[in-house]
Amino acid sequence: MILLFIACFIHIYSINSQNTSVTVPTIKNPYTPRDHIVNPHNFSYILNPGYSICNSSNPSVFVFIYVHSGPGNYQRRVVIRETWATRTLFPDIRLIFMIGKTLDKNLMKAIEYENEIYRDIVQEDFIDSYKNLTYKGIMALKWISTYCSNTKYILKVDDDIVVNTFTLLNHLKFLEKHSTNGQHNTILCLVWTAMMVMRDSKSKWYLSKSDFPFDTFPPYCSGSAFILTGDMPTKMYNASLYVPFFWVDDYYITGAVASAANATYAQLGSLYTIPEQLAHTRFMSAKSFYTIMFGHFPTSLNNMREIWKRILTLQKYKFPNRVQLNSFSWDETIHQPDKATR
Repeated sequence: MILLFIACFIHIYSINSQNTSVTVPTIKNPYTPRDHIVNPHNFSYILNPGYSICNSSNPSVFVFIYVHSGPGNYQRRVVIRETWATRTLFPDIRLIFMIGKTLDKNLMKAIEYENEIYRDIVQEDFIDSYKNLTYKGIMALKWISTYCSNTKYILKVDDDIVVNTFTLLNHLKFLEKHSTNGQHNTILCLVWTAMMVMRDSKSKWYLSKSDFPFDTFPPYCSGSAFILTGDMPTKMYNASLYVPFFWVDDYYITGAVASAANATYAQLGSLYTIPEQLAHTRFMSAKSFYTIMFGHFPTSLNNMREIWKRILTLQKYKFPNRVQLNSFSWDETIHQPDKATR
């Protein structure tokens, strides 16, 4: 009788325990890959230089550079062409500007005319806006996969970044020399870890819980500048087709999509300086000059030119037989600071 009572008690307790237990749902990252295409990139080219940038018969392209630029940032593009990306000094690099469209017809004509002169603009027919930057990033991956797949490395920068191209090339060639099988499946960048998600509704980076359920992001790169090994654009573009669209482009491209493409991160954080005044100080200082590769200059074109002149001068001093300053000139014209958009 006692055994029967105990058995009944255990049975009743078991039922009550099952009824009162709470199942906590697992929160999944909404930007993990799906098993079918969810993010087709179906935009059309307005301007496309095609294979003329990276001629497949020319194996000398070591670094391909693509720049996120706003439609109205003509002066920034000119500064980049005339300074750190000039072909006269760096024959083994290639450069392209990635731009969306604008509803301003006069500006569209100006971009078309600019491209007739330089032949270095890729433009698709999505509206160029802050929340469409992800489209611009996917556009670049798609274009490189098609028209410039034979390059060793790809550098992405915004048009308000100054690059010490000498340091960039030396660093990558050092990695190439000391890597037994070459560099593959890698993003070299300033890696952000546990970056807080912005919950302030007044911020332009605001994300609600429905937009992104976690309070911190998984690892991703600063979008100001990052380097991909040559095999990554095709892998990342293909992966982007299966990762749901997310307007925060830095995380989407270098976080969600890169993760889907099984990329490996290599930290280059010490070579970046984001605050403009600090970047200016480091570039101008002989002590810290060689410890900076990327500097952020969002407010002053004059600073960008001044920094590049400093880079050339110090490079000439250190390697007098490598840099012929007399064969290179820069425009001393004073420009007013422009309101740059990425």
